[in-house]
Amino acid sequence: MIRKLLIPLLSLTVTLGGVFYSTPTVKASDNPEVAAKLVVQKFFDTMSEGNFAEATELVVDLRYPSKEKQIAKYEHYNSVSDFESMKIIDAHTENESTVVVTFQGNVSGVESKNELYVKESEDEWKLILGDDDPATVAALNVPEFSTHAMVDYYSFTGFNYGRAHYTINSFSTQGNAVSLIGWQYASSDYHADVSYQVAQDSFIGWKTFGNASSVYGNYTSAAGDRFTISLTGVPKGNDYHIRIVNWAPVSVDGAGNVYTN
Repeated sequence: MIRKLLIPLLSLTVTLGGVFYSTPTVKASDNPEVAAKLVVQKFFDTMSEGNFAEATELVVDLRYPSKEKQIAKYEHYNSVSDFESMKIIDAHTENESTVVVTFQGNVSGVESKNELYVKESEDEWKLILGDDDPATVAALNVPEFSTHAMVDYYSFTGFNYGRAHYTINSFSTQGNAVSLIGWQYASSDYHADVSYQVAQDSFIGWKTFGNASSVYGNYTSAAGDRFTISLTGVPKGNDYHIRIVNWAPVSVDGAGNVYTN
């Protein structure tokens, strides 16, 4: 059972975005932005301290149906992100039950500004992380996850129109272009039309980098008939995957290799 973060909170002082907030006892409904900042800061603190089981109690993470897998991934996220560097810089109320908290910090090796959604339900504030798209769940819940700095392989069968899919294995890059050599095939009556883009699995959820590269036409696995594309705008970092979307009106099959420098 998920333990509730009880509101009202005991009086305490925390540093939020470089400003000291001295918070008296407060109900979530009285000051939602302060309450949301407190739970986000608590999450950052528990992650940086290595209290991953406690960190999972502060969130609703739609990616991991298994608590054991969630804790293991949080331990990994902690190894590639600097939670001590994360500073809350803003919060604004989106609606009566949702606050958007903006923070700056090193997320998966990339210094960036990001937003977290914090929701209130029955006086309980939780960070909402990731999504429950079946493609996300399938990509992130394999028995083991691995990184490949030099090359990765992917294949797909029966991808339908408009749905995003993600390669299962992750890879890292030193900030150079990511290259794909592969094939794709729709049918004898239709051309394949597939876009490829680099996406990063961060503790927040998927983050895409650079522009999606579209490949139009049928290609086979024959050595002289495969396509080659270069995906740029990807900073040095870890936990990258390839985001694949089929735009053809029929299902598409394909496979390929991913190369990084």
